[in-house]
Amino acid sequence: MIWLIIVLFKESIELIIFMLTGFLLVKCHSLREDQTGGLSNVLTKAALPATILMSCQIPFSWRIVSIIGQSAIVSLLFMILTLVVSLLVPHIFHVQGSLKSIWIGCCTFSNILFIGIPIIGAIYGKTGLITLVTYNAFSNLFLFTFGLKLYSGQTQFEWRKLLFTPAIFASFLGFMLFFAKISLAGPVGQALTSLGNMTAPLSMLITGALFAGTDIKKVFRRLDIYQFCFTRLALLPIILVPLLKLGIQNKVILGVMVIAAAMPAGAINTAMAELYAGQGERASEYVVSSTVFSMLTIPLVAYLSLFVG
Repeated sequence: MIWLIIVLFKESIELIIFMLTGFLLVKCHSLREDQTGGLSNVLTKAALPATILMSCQIPFSWRIVSIIGQSAIVSLLFMILTLVVSLLVPHIFHVQGSLKSIWIGCCTFSNILFIGIPIIGAIYGKTGLITLVTYNAFSNLFLFTFGLKLYSGQTQFEWRKLLFTPAIFASFLGFMLFFAKISLAGPVGQALTSLGNMTAPLSMLITGALFAGTDIKKVFRRLDIYQFCFTRLALLPIILVPLLKLGIQNKVILGVMVIAAAMPAGAINTAMAELYAGQGERASEYVVSSTVFSMLTIPLVAYLSLFVG
């Protein structure tokens, strides 16, 4: 339990530093808020796809194939359950208008990739990371279908165009390279790894930059901030974890999904909301607040769900 808290604290502090950097750049007039749209494009079309692609660069084995298959089924069901709950919760708190879309998106798409990698790697090793990569592929599929519709208001999808969305294409390409036993070594692999390493800093920097336009004192006095954090960090785990424990026998897959359920709102929501709806500032409020509170709630959820009973 103690080492879980240490790992979580370390990663959370790093993310907060990235957010503070973006916040201070705006306050010092070194970065304009209207420039975050360009940074969001870099994140969603370059850094994030590189992260996804290189996450699939693992040695091939039939054991891993079996884990990927099981993880794929569980991840699909998990995303559907999360989405259903996220669609219902705004009605409970009477969330209306454009704020409703941000609530749904921030509840559905968590920060599992950025915070989850070091935590899951420390607990479950490579097997856990394989499960995480598979879950992330389904999360991105939902993000760039339902999430895109949610934030942009599009009513129809061009499925051919969707396939070539950078993050989705990177997922397919990554798994194709895995099954073909093709390794991206040398300068290409190193370059993509370095590009992918920009994902977490860039996403949180964007979040901090957009958060700079808010009145911090007023934000943490608003009831909806605490309602959202309760929903994302407590209510969702309370609903999802018992269902996960009933339906999943594999302890590694169960652990990854439990931690995914406990994660704060994903910083990618800030980029998507800003890029497609001009609502990045509001989304950043939920990302920042839930990230801060998650330093307390993730160890508690993980401990109660995985180490008790």
